[in-house]
Order: sequence, then C-alpha cells, then structure tokens
Amino acid sequence: MTPAAKARTPAVRLQVALDTETLEEALTLARQLEPYADIIEAGTPLIKAEGIRAVTALKKAFPKKKVCADIKTSDAGYYEVRMAAKAGADIITVLADAHNETLEEALRAAQEFKVEIMADLIVSKRPVSRLADIIGIRHEKTGLHYVLVHSGFDRQRARKSPLTDLIMCSRLRDRPRMAVAGGLHLDTIKQVLEFPVDIVIVGGGICRSGKPVEAATAIRKAIQQKSTAEDES
Repeated sequence: MTPAAKARTPAVRLQVALDTETLEEALTLARQLEPYADIIEAGTPLIKAEGIRAVTALKKAFPKKKVCADIKTSDAGYYEVRMAAKAGADIITVLADAHNETLEEALRAAQEFKVEIMADLIVSKRPVSRLADIIGIRHEKTGLHYVLVHSGFDRQRARKSPLTDLIMCSRLRDRPRMAVAGGLHLDTIKQVLEFPVDIVIVGGGICRSGKPVEAATAIRKAIQQKSTAEDES
C-alpha cells in the first residue's frame, strides 16, 4: 500500500458501550476498559437511569477519550444535541428515521457546538433506502458524520445480525463513515472488519462477558491485526 493510500485509510476505532443502570457501575467498567477503548459510550439505559450527568461524569473521568452520548434523538434535534454537547459529549446519536427536519436541526447544533452526529438505523425497516435518503442532508456545510448499522437488543434475541445490512449499506456511494453495533463479540468482529467500518461498537460482548478486560484485549488485538495486515498489503 502506498503512503497516500495509508493516509486515506483510517484505523478502525473501538467504542465500548456502557449499558449499565448505575453510574457507579459504568465508571468501574470504564476504568478497567479505558486502555482498550477509543470511544466510551454512555449507553441509552445509563442515560435514562442517571440522566445526562452520566455523560459529564464520563468526560470528567476520561477527558482524553471521546465520549458518545447514545441519546437516540427522535425530535427536538437542536435542543437535545445542544444538551448532550454541553454535557461533554463528542459524538451524539440521532435516529436515522427521525424526520429530516430533526436531522437538519441536529446538524445545526453539531456545527455550532463542534460535535459529531451518528445517525442510528436501529429502527429502520429499510435501512439501505433510509440511508440513501439522508446522505445528502446538510446544515450549511455540515453533513452526517457517521451512520450506525445497528441490530438492537431485542432483535439480537431473534438472531438478527447487523452483517446483512452492513453489506448493503457499505455499497452506497458518498455515505457517511460507518459504525456497526449489535451483539458483536470476537468472532463476529472478525467478519465486520472485512467491511469499510470506522467504528466498531461493543457492549455486552465485553461488559457482560464475565471477563471484560480479557474480552476487550482480544477484540483490540483483532482490530490491530487487521490494520497491520492492510498496511502491509
């Protein structure tokens, strides 16, 4: 691979989702996993249980890490993104199936407060079509920073994997950078890494594994091995 090609190929980042019910538990896990995570996520259950202060607490504890506020905004895009940004979030999730006006308002706040927006396809019945619809949404020059191909918790129980949607979404031109989440663990991570993803999000596969540090170490190693192999090709 040429130096120019390497420069165009970003390293895959690991986002650890803290879907706990208490801030104390989230901080305990985060302290263990901080060496392996590029992004620390305040998960939706955590924010619902503890409020937006959970984002502030994580950013205060880990100021050098990016923090994702998984608030899944469905309306009031400007106000909810502003709230999360002021709390310390660097990346904020918005439902991809929210009205286009909501996405535009979220991008307005993102531009003003210098944060990034991740459009989550978790409730999309036709994720590829919806992604194609929203690729061009802008506020001035600011577009969506990431699209999240996501198989939600209940769908995982029905053995629904994000891989099929990932294959199709990855084929769209001019799409935002891709993130993927949904029941991922070491074996499925290796499959996901065959696609042009920027962020791999793992929650239960690390935090509920029984041995979170070991799980995070193994996943981090798999990501590094993939990056090394691409650099050498």
